[in-house]
Amino acid sequence: MKETGALDSHRTNSASILEFLARNVRSAMGRWPAARSIALIVAAATISFGVALYFGAWRTSAEREHANHDWPHHGKDLANTRFQNLDQINPSNVKNLQVAWVFHTGVLDPLSELEASPIEVDGRLFITDGHDDVFALNAATGGMLWKFDGFNDETQLAKFFLCCGRNNHGVAFGDGKVFVGRFDDSVVALNAETGKVAWKSTVADFHDRVAINSAPQFVEAGGRELVVISLSGGEFEIRGQVFALDAKTGKTVWRFSTTQPNSFAGQSFLTGGGAVWNPPAIDADLGLVYLSVGNAAPDIQGENRGGDNLFSASVVAVDLYTDNPVWHFQEVHHDIWDYDSAQPAVLFPIEKEGKHFSALGHCAKTGQYFILDRRTGQAIFAVTEKPVPASGMGAAFQMAAATQPYSAVEPMTPLRFDQLTAEEQPDTAAITAAFPSFLAPGQTEVALSPQYTPPDETLRLIMPGDNGGCEWNPAAYSPRTKFVYYGARHDPDVFKTHSGNDSLIPQAVNGDLHLGSTFINHVPGAKPFGLYGATDTRTGKVVWKIQVPQPAKSGVLVAGDVVFFGEGNGKFDAADAKSGKMLFSFDAPANVTNAGGAAAGPIAYLADGREFIVNAFGGNVPDRSITANGNCLGGGRTCDNPVGDAFIAFALP
Repeated sequence: MKETGALDSHRTNSASILEFLARNVRSAMGRWPAARSIALIVAAATISFGVALYFGAWRTSAEREHANHDWPHHGKDLANTRFQNLDQINPSNVKNLQVAWVFHTGVLDPLSELEASPIEVDGRLFITDGHDDVFALNAATGGMLWKFDGFNDETQLAKFFLCCGRNNHGVAFGDGKVFVGRFDDSVVALNAETGKVAWKSTVADFHDRVAINSAPQFVEAGGRELVVISLSGGEFEIRGQVFALDAKTGKTVWRFSTTQPNSFAGQSFLTGGGAVWNPPAIDADLGLVYLSVGNAAPDIQGENRGGDNLFSASVVAVDLYTDNPVWHFQEVHHDIWDYDSAQPAVLFPIEKEGKHFSALGHCAKTGQYFILDRRTGQAIFAVTEKPVPASGMGAAFQMAAATQPYSAVEPMTPLRFDQLTAEEQPDTAAITAAFPSFLAPGQTEVALSPQYTPPDETLRLIMPGDNGGCEWNPAAYSPRTKFVYYGARHDPDVFKTHSGNDSLIPQAVNGDLHLGSTFINHVPGAKPFGLYGATDTRTGKVVWKIQVPQPAKSGVLVAGDVVFFGEGNGKFDAADAKSGKMLFSFDAPANVTNAGGAAAGPIAYLADGREFIVNAFGGNVPDRSITANGNCLGGGRTCDNPVGDAFIAFALP
C-alpha cells in the first residue's frame, strides 16, 4: 500500500427533429403556465413521433460511454448512471480487494467535509477537498502531479456563507481543462496538464450569502462547449441560480433562476431558496438539462411565501441552449419540511408493458421514487395526488398544500411509524426528556406525526425528517440488471415553529441559517438507520435492500456486477448487484490513518491495465454530530465518525 499526500458532438436525426418540433411548440406557448406537479411543453404528437427513434439513439450513446473505461463525468456519463462496464473485479473475487494507495489532502478541519466524486481521464485523477483545493494524481499510484490551492486560511474561510459544512463536490473535465466552482462564487478553468489557470469567471457575489459547493458539468453539444454550474445558499434566503458558461472563455451564456415569481406570494421569490446542490443530468441529444432543485426558504416557515413555490423541491428540464424551462415535476408542493430534491437525476431507458421510454429517475427527501418520461415530465409509473394532514395550528398560518404527489414505485425506506418494527419504534420518553422546553402548553409528550403534518407550536417527530428519505448522495443504474441503486435514510426529526417565527438557527459555519423553525437532527431516541438497495425499473418494485446502522450518506457505484457504497462510520461495502448479497466490507478508520466517514461518491476506472475503485473518506459535518466543545449529540450514534482527509484506492492483489 502506498500513502501520499499534499504535504510530502453526436446528434441523431430523430433527436434533431424532436428538438426542432419541441422548440416550435415552446415558442408558441409564450408565458410559462403556473401548473401543479407536471407542466407539459412538448406536444403529444411530437412525443409519439420520437419515442422509438430516440430510444435507439440513447442506447447507442450509452454503449459508446460504457466502452470507455475512464470516469470523465461526475456520474461517469452525462446520464449520471455511475455504471462502469468492467469485470476485472467481480462477485467471485471482490472479497480479495486490498488498499492499493492512499492520498491525504492535508485538510483535517472539523468543519470540512469530503463529499467529492473524483474524475479520471487518461490515467489522471482529479479530486477536490473541503477547502476548494484541486489535486491531479497519477490514477495508478496516487502520486500527486499538481495542486491548485483553495482557501486554507481560517480568516479567509470565515468570510464565506456555507450551510452545512465546507465541501466541494468535485470538478468537471473537458476541452483539456479541469473546471471547479469555489466558495467565492468563481468558476476556474485549469489546464489539465499543468494546473495553471486558463480562465476565471465570477458568477455571483459571495457577500450576498451564496457560494458554490456543487461540481460543474461539462457538455459538448450543438457545436458548443458549456460548463453548467449552480449556486448553493437556500438556507440563507437567496434565490437559486444555475449558469451555463462558455468552456473556452468563461463568459456566461445563460442564467436560470429556480424560483418563479408567479408561484410565490408577493416578492418572496427573491429570497425563495431553490438551491441546486448537485450537477445535473444532461441529455445532449434532446438538448435538455435536468436540475434537481432544493427546498424553498425559509425551510420550515411557509407563512410569507404562499403558493406552490415552483421550482423548489422539483425536477426541472431546462433548454440546454436558451435556459427556457421545458417541463417540471414538483415533488413537494409548498415545502415546509426542508424536503429538497437534492439527489442528482439519473437517465436510463426502460421497457414497460411493451413500450419503450427514455426515462428519468429521482428519489425525493420524502422517500418517494419517481420515474418520468424525460422528454415531457409525464409519470411512467403513476403518480397520485393524495390529501395530506392539516392538523393543529400549522395548517392555517403555514398555507400548507392540501395534497402531495405519491408514486406507484415502491419506496426503499419506511414512510410511516406503523411500518416500523417494535424495535425500530421511536422512544418517545427519551425524545420528550431531551427537549422539555420545546413542549407546547399542555403537551406532555412528543407527538408522532404523519408525513406532511404542517410544523406548528406542538413538538412533533415527523418521518422522514429533513434529511430524508433520500438525501443528496447520488444513485446508480445498471444496464445489465435494469436496476436503479440508491441509499435511503430512516431519520425522523423534531419540528416546532409558530406564526411570525423569524428565528435564526446559529450555525458554526459562517453565519445564521434562515430556517424559521427549531428542528433537530440526530434526535435521541429516534432510532435512525440507513438502507441501500435496488429497484427494478421495469416493475417499480424493490428487489433487495441492506440495512446499515447509520442513515445513508454515500453515493453508489455499479462496476460490472458489483455494487459499492460507504457508511457514515467509514466502512466501505460491496454487494452482488443482482441479489444484494454482501461480498466485502472494509473499515477505513481502523486501517488507514486519518480516514473518516464515507460520505462521497465512489468511482471505478482502468489504469495501467488494473481496475481501481476510489472513494473519499472524510465524513460529513452534520453526521459527525460534534459540537464546538466536543460534546456528542444523538446519544452516541455518530460520535465515532471521525474527521478524515483520505482518498483510498482499492484493487485486486
